[in-house]
Amino acid sequence: MIPFSRIVVLAALSIGFAGVLQAAEFDDVARTKLIEEYAQKLQDTYVFPEKGKVLADSLRSHLKHGDYAGLEEKALAEQVQKDLDAIVPDQHNRLVYVEFDALEEPPPPSPKPAVPVARPGLDNFGLAKFEMKGKVAYLQVSRFGPVDAFAAEALAKVMAQAAGSQAMIIDLRDGQGGMPPMVTLLSSYFFDDRPVHLLDELDRSGKVTDSFITTTKLAGPCYGSQRPLYVLVDEETASAAEAFAYGLQQQKRAVIVGHKTSGGAHKQFGEPVSHHLIAFVAIGRSVDPVTRANWERTGVQPDIEVPAGQALDVAMAQIAKVAGDQ
Repeated sequence: MIPFSRIVVLAALSIGFAGVLQAAEFDDVARTKLIEEYAQKLQDTYVFPEKGKVLADSLRSHLKHGDYAGLEEKALAEQVQKDLDAIVPDQHNRLVYVEFDALEEPPPPSPKPAVPVARPGLDNFGLAKFEMKGKVAYLQVSRFGPVDAFAAEALAKVMAQAAGSQAMIIDLRDGQGGMPPMVTLLSSYFFDDRPVHLLDELDRSGKVTDSFITTTKLAGPCYGSQRPLYVLVDEETASAAEAFAYGLQQQKRAVIVGHKTSGGAHKQFGEPVSHHLIAFVAIGRSVDPVTRANWERTGVQPDIEVPAGQALDVAMAQIAKVAGDQ
């Protein structure tokens, strides 16, 4: 799975694919140049330099031996992916085929409005569904969207509805990743009056490029650290959704229920390299301040491992049991 909400896609002129983009057709010249430049990008920017060189050399070897000769864009994407995964499995290194024209210029931006325009989408900024199940608040999060005043207000309204509950369940099954700032904001509602260091992002040199720390300045009522919190996950739970589950688990703030997650803890950069291909490279990695590790390839391991379809019922039963024991 590619959690597209976590990627950055820029014009290819910015980092060296200009030659490929000028080709009117996807011919042998364009194909060769694409592979050569993707190999170089892996070597120069992959989060683990030594492995980046190994990946690059592998692509160059396949190219030299004619393994990509005559392949159209879709077939090339499939073959390159097999070759990358055979060396270093990393779901954030991808050559992805898309049906639309990836090189088509976007329309010029509209004049910036005086007041930001809300972008709730069809899923309310990813806060897709909220309901009370008796005295238990249930929130389904489909993605962790960008944080702006409107998204923060939408989250505040949800947390206001949850304020009177005895426990809360956050459902990340099929969660399609997203943005770390929203992970941090939602997490902030489940701690008290102290900042909590959730996550660092490191570049290929090991330098911390960003840190994510909870805030006590919330637009809605803080849920606090005392009431039970359960997080549901499955094999489709990816990227930023995994960061949310992993961080709360390591802080011993939430019980994770369901199936092991997909295992993608890297930050990726992507750009179009032909009319129907987008190339991605993992350029950074997440590090938890408690474990000094992450969930890359291993996934987030549930505290209560059950089939994903049973996770909600199991969490509800666990909440009822804990309440009965008190």
